[in-house]
Amino acid sequence: MEKTMFAKFIQTKRKQADLSQKEMAEKLFVTESAVSKWERGVSYPDISMIQSICEVLSISEHELLTASDDHRQREIENQAKSYKRTVHIYLIICFLAYAGSLIPCFIADVISNHKPTWFFIVLTSELMAFSLLNLPLLIKKHKSIWTLSAFWLSLISLLVTCRIHNGGNWLITTIIAVTFGLSVIFAPFIFKSELFPEFTRNHRGLLSLMIDSLLLVLLIIVVMSGKNIDALKLCAFELTLPWALLLTIRYLKINRFFKSSICLVVFGIYAILQRPVMLTVLEKRPFKMETVDFSAWNNETYLNANIMFSILLICIVFALIFTAGGIFLKIRKSSNKK
Repeated sequence: MEKTMFAKFIQTKRKQADLSQKEMAEKLFVTESAVSKWERGVSYPDISMIQSICEVLSISEHELLTASDDHRQREIENQAKSYKRTVHIYLIICFLAYAGSLIPCFIADVISNHKPTWFFIVLTSELMAFSLLNLPLLIKKHKSIWTLSAFWLSLISLLVTCRIHNGGNWLITTIIAVTFGLSVIFAPFIFKSELFPEFTRNHRGLLSLMIDSLLLVLLIIVVMSGKNIDALKLCAFELTLPWALLLTIRYLKINRFFKSSICLVVFGIYAILQRPVMLTVLEKRPFKMETVDFSAWNNETYLNANIMFSILLICIVFALIFTAGGIFLKIRKSSNKK
């Protein structure tokens, strides 16, 4: 880089910053003569002063070293500043809105009831809104986990305040149901976070299904007051399918075609067993497979059995196709190794 180009750039940026040579020298703790020499192309600044010069002139180190404006970088910086201003204004507006609704509600509640009562429902409702609308903008790391945790806590707080205000015996059931619903959707993403050790991240599917299963069983126990064992039996049977599929897909050390074959067969067997198991549990019948008769599709006695058995046959056919594909893939890999 030519000294004349650097000198002109320094002088231009100094004037744009509305600084005299003396003022710039004072900010950099150098003599006015040194600044003059830079602008006349007599000498360069010491390398240790690059950062200080950039701060005084409001330029980047890249711009100083190349003696040219980095328009792309300035555009990015301007966009970042604009975004921060927008977020700041948005947060202020939200906080004013929260205060503007909470204060009148508090006053009205105290005047009408002589103490805060339903005001806490409004408060916890706004805490829930804050957890979704504002908290993600205030957190720097692990936004999703902290946002979800804050949302769950605020939602539970809202349920508790509603229970205190309105009464009823629904609170425990609702908390478990809400937690179960959130767990089904978000547990795999939570366990994927770097907050957890590598073992947890590698087995997040297993841990998620384990928690979901426990919450589902707990929900049934609470809803049925622990008296209806049949519901737990059916729950245990229904859970066999997702557990079998998860263990097959995640932990069997075979190629994807063989895994698909096993999953298809498991699903087909589950389909034909579902109704007989339900009848055995709910109606206390002896376990018996339903009769299949493909000549009697209009007969309700055979209709369900025909449909389920057809599903089983389709699953078996596709399982054989995937098995053939798995064998072909295995043979090809063996031949490639040779």
